[in-house]
Amino acid sequence: MARGPKKGKGPTTICKWCGKSSGNIARHAPSCEIKTRAAEDRRLLAARIRGDPTRLTPDIAPPSNAPSVHPASPPQEANNIVAGNSAGSDMEIDSIDSGRLHELPNPELPHANLNSLYVVFNNDDSAPPSPTAQTADTFPMPTMRAPTLHNPPPDLRVDDFLTVHHPHSKLRPTVQHFEDFVRDSQPKLDPSSIPRRPWEPFRSRIDFEFAQFALEAALNNNQIDRLLKLIGTISTTPSDFSFKNAGDVKGAWDVASHLSTSFKTHTFTTSDKDGQMELTFHYRSVFEWSLRLLEDPLLAPKFRWHAQRLYKNSGDAWDRFIDEPHTADTWWDTEVLCTQNKLPPEACPLGYEIYADKTRLSSFGTQKGYPIMARVANLPSNIRKGTGFGGAEVVGFLPIASETKEGTKRFVALKRVIWHDSFWILLQTVAEHAKTGYKFRCGDGVERLLYPFIIMLVADYEEQSVMALIRGVNGLAPCPVCIVPQDQQSILGVQPIYPLRQHSDTEPHLNDRNLNKRQLETIIKPMGIRPIVNTFWKIPRMNVYQAVSWDRLHAYHGGLFSDHLFVQFQEIVKEMGKKTMEAVNERFDLIPRWKDMNHFSEVCSVTFTDGTKYEDISKVLVHASYKLFKPAVAKRGHLLLRCIRRYVVLDMIAGLEVQTESTLRRYAAELVNFSKAIQIYHTEHPDKSWNFPKMHTHQHLIQDVLSKGITKNYNTKPFEKMHGHIKSIYADQTNFKNIEDQITRIQHHTSIAGIIQGHLDAYDGFFSTDQPKKTPSEDSITFQFGNVYLGARQAAATLAKIEQAHSDDPAFTRGFEHVSTGFEQYIGAIRMHSDHRSQIVEARYIKVDYESQVDWTLLTDHLRCNPSFQKAPRYDHVIYKVDDNTMGFAQL
Repeated sequence: MARGPKKGKGPTTICKWCGKSSGNIARHAPSCEIKTRAAEDRRLLAARIRGDPTRLTPDIAPPSNAPSVHPASPPQEANNIVAGNSAGSDMEIDSIDSGRLHELPNPELPHANLNSLYVVFNNDDSAPPSPTAQTADTFPMPTMRAPTLHNPPPDLRVDDFLTVHHPHSKLRPTVQHFEDFVRDSQPKLDPSSIPRRPWEPFRSRIDFEFAQFALEAALNNNQIDRLLKLIGTISTTPSDFSFKNAGDVKGAWDVASHLSTSFKTHTFTTSDKDGQMELTFHYRSVFEWSLRLLEDPLLAPKFRWHAQRLYKNSGDAWDRFIDEPHTADTWWDTEVLCTQNKLPPEACPLGYEIYADKTRLSSFGTQKGYPIMARVANLPSNIRKGTGFGGAEVVGFLPIASETKEGTKRFVALKRVIWHDSFWILLQTVAEHAKTGYKFRCGDGVERLLYPFIIMLVADYEEQSVMALIRGVNGLAPCPVCIVPQDQQSILGVQPIYPLRQHSDTEPHLNDRNLNKRQLETIIKPMGIRPIVNTFWKIPRMNVYQAVSWDRLHAYHGGLFSDHLFVQFQEIVKEMGKKTMEAVNERFDLIPRWKDMNHFSEVCSVTFTDGTKYEDISKVLVHASYKLFKPAVAKRGHLLLRCIRRYVVLDMIAGLEVQTESTLRRYAAELVNFSKAIQIYHTEHPDKSWNFPKMHTHQHLIQDVLSKGITKNYNTKPFEKMHGHIKSIYADQTNFKNIEDQITRIQHHTSIAGIIQGHLDAYDGFFSTDQPKKTPSEDSITFQFGNVYLGARQAAATLAKIEQAHSDDPAFTRGFEHVSTGFEQYIGAIRMHSDHRSQIVEARYIKVDYESQVDWTLLTDHLRCNPSFQKAPRYDHVIYKVDDNTMGFAQL
């Protein structure tokens, strides 16, 4: 029976929101309005982004008086103007809720230099095709298009490199020949910037080296005292060694504390029905920490301040390639704002990479730590990804609430509120100076106006859920980047199919005081957002949903493969029986050993905690088992191998250290192929669900590469390696009480030691006379043939003796004839004695230097041909060039 007004209940009114009648319109209408507006917001959100899924904000129209752009005249900024104040230290940059800005079309060029090389970016204003109509070859990547060169150099060659600096830098584009182009080139060290007493404020170098040794060896106070008594005197310069006990060492670290930013504490107090709870946050300001790096005269010249776009001449076109963050689009867009606000050239972006993750400190997991680490994105990768001075450092330890109330809604919300409140304390100065700028004289003597920004948040999925404040794997929209429904995560496209998240989708609702909890929940629950204000919304020009970055370690090796594809493989093998398990293990054991690759003799029933092992298994799994999984015998297994093969291709492309338009389009095509293979497998084996976040999140890898550079920039692996040092401090240098105070003190000492050691290395490189110069021995020169070096050489022996020693090996039968023929055929001028008196030297190791076809850097390959290398035979395989059209495979 249809609903209607009940008799005797008075008149009814038609609701203007839903069109239905209500006897209590005053109560009905407000609730109906909220639901209707929420539905309309979601509809508009989807309609707006469905037109171009890569754009995070609507277009910003150029002002009506914007100058026109013409190749024959000095190009000017034509669009995307953002209002700013006049130049000065208190200048503000307006905040835009944006991850992508329009292209800045062309650089400003002085009229007097129009005969020099300059470039013009030709913007394509045509509307992109809808996501469903796009293919891997057609989806838009406008920032990858090459510019038009004007006045190119006359000696332009194939493989030349073009570097286009952002116009804000006032630097002209440059073209370099292949042999002249150097990635990560750094200015020569100025000897005058090297301290003549780099160990200060320690009394002497020997004092510092002893304190550093005690720190690295994790000696406690009693051990230091005992060691000092054993040393007694220093034989060469006893007067330089001033330490008498552990207190002297601690005092020296205290004197040197100003070299690195010290840790502070902030206490949170919260209460509930069970009483009050105090939580202490240990931190050091990220901005102040980075200034200590900037003021160092040795490190400051290595900072990169301006965005670049890099291109390589393929003969037909200039192909853009991306690696470092400053070569990607977010850095370029940040400088667009500088130009639009008419900031002076000394205004420079200062980028941060922030990581956080909880870890077990004790063996049994009862004691946990929650470190926050940071890197400065302006530094070259070889510095910032290292463990020395300029690399990642711990900048905080998040408080960990008691887990006795784990699982309750209030406790879950409390943990996230404390997390974000802590991050605000950590990043407050970044937010302040991101808007106004901060004048600072750097260690290279140049005064710059710094505009800090957070370019990427590095974390696994669980931590990304906290950063983005989504509801995690069980939320209705579990992705931290887009609003994909939970049951659609296995469907992948060449570009994101569902709307990308924006602050404006959620922030207004959380700030609307007219909404009660139930009404707010109705609005934000379908978007998978928690009803908590996100700290990152307060940081100018930061889109937290774009900053969270795809993590290859946990998404692929320690996620999609280890927890799903490999588990399915193990299930299938076990179902096929013991003989199949033995055959699989045997075939894995037969895979040749290779440098920097784990070798496995058993895989069918093992698990690992190391993602690298799963990565190595995935590389050889298809090769080791495909003959056992024939479609007629093991259809499910055969279909799974097809999925794993697609996954391996995705992983290979994702791990490239240089990305181009062609590699990204190949990745997009393989992404769709992988999704289709999974759907086919699911049809055969419907019991397995593929709707989980790590199946979906690589949908956003291409946008991450375009905006932040290669995946190596935001892989959690380097950060997780630093957990080991924290665990060692906990185990060896604390009394297991108030551990954060003790760990942060040791971490501070480690930072100081890194700074002084960096100065000492530079000092030794220029001034030390103690280290003898290495000269190649005559023996090594003899066995160096261009880029090939022979090692592991055996004693010289005649061919007859060698044939006799290997008489049971058919390969050595008629050995003299084979060797003599080979020499005559390939070398020509060699004559050998037919009486076997000629002596030869067997080499069991080959080192080959070669140019990488991926990033054009010099790499080294190590090849073995040894009957007993580390107690096992090792005969490596090689790929060699037969002729211009043929490649060959061989075993040494």
